[in-house]
Amino acid sequence: MRYQKLCVVVACVLALGGCASNKVASSLSADLWQDQAFQYQPALVSETRETIFGLDATLVQDLKAVDRIGFATERRMDILLSRLYGPNGIRLAYTSGHTTGASQTWREKRGDCLSLTILAYSAAKFLGIEATMQEVQVPVVMDRREGFELINGHVNLFVRNKVDVSVNGSTYGPGSLVIDFEPQGGSLRPGLRLSEDAILARFYNNRATEYLLQKNHNHAYAYYRAALALAPDYTPALNNLAQLYGRTGHYQGAEELLRQAMGQGEPTYSQLAAMQRVLLAQGRQGEAQQYADQLTRRQHEDPYYWLGQGIAALQAGEWRDAVSALERAESLTTGFEEVHYNLALAYLRAGKREAAEKQLAALRKINQKDPGVAVLAKKMQGKMPGLAPS
Repeated sequence: MRYQKLCVVVACVLALGGCASNKVASSLSADLWQDQAFQYQPALVSETRETIFGLDATLVQDLKAVDRIGFATERRMDILLSRLYGPNGIRLAYTSGHTTGASQTWREKRGDCLSLTILAYSAAKFLGIEATMQEVQVPVVMDRREGFELINGHVNLFVRNKVDVSVNGSTYGPGSLVIDFEPQGGSLRPGLRLSEDAILARFYNNRATEYLLQKNHNHAYAYYRAALALAPDYTPALNNLAQLYGRTGHYQGAEELLRQAMGQGEPTYSQLAAMQRVLLAQGRQGEAQQYADQLTRRQHEDPYYWLGQGIAALQAGEWRDAVSALERAESLTTGFEEVHYNLALAYLRAGKREAAEKQLAALRKINQKDPGVAVLAKKMQGKMPGLAPS
């Protein structure tokens, strides 16, 4: 099965600093929209700015009670952190692919990093703490679901603390603080400062992608439309809407969206692959071959290429080659469950038990419920005679 790439923001870091963006968004051409084909209604997008950033009533009451006690402003950072982290740092659980507004995230005590960042931002704002959401560059985080390759972006929260604060036994001095919920791909570096509109665009892009994975194309379209209404130049939403168009036979629109996305910088491997598919679907083999040639020259950039090479080597019993290819895949991404599973297996076959255990630990941190966790654990305990590549 061929997989298609989707871009999703499922990261969360609470961070300090960031660079302001002065880029002015352009409007998408009206003929790019397919409202009739997808039975578009604005009401399909149920979340509003208020429901996304609004805090749960119980948390509001808690924070109000704290405020009445009379804590000074500089103490409010401690209050914020105590609500986000329990005694063992696990009050809120990171859950990949689960994007929710601040209120729902608090009630469920879980969410992806975008959800957790929105919650932290809203709570900080309520307490009068200076906070800014930002997007940071981190190693590519990838996953596969329902025939799609997911490429995950990363956002965090930049906050200023005026006094020492303690988090899980560590003390941070005045100046800046980054709080990261993402188990593997967090970053303490400053990034691109994001407005609330930019965060909303990322929220709607994530929700749209969840609907696309469920094959609910009408809702997916409505949410991508909402994302691009707020941020017309937001490349992941352009790429993802192009994927939706391509899956539903709107090839010309998909091509135009991809060209607009690729015009914003050096085309990515996934964009080139998507354009090749769209051109082939239109019977334009000659143009498609040009993109195929570019993909061949750049296949070393694609973690999925090295994952495939590693799995093939595992199946052939070439353990060293498998380790080499899978280590290359790991170097190009982070938090990719398939890579960790197969690399652990390759290390086991190559007699590198300690390295295999590290991969198992990484897999547990990403997703304790991943079936590969139990399988690998049993294998390491000598309870299973063999394992198949994932």
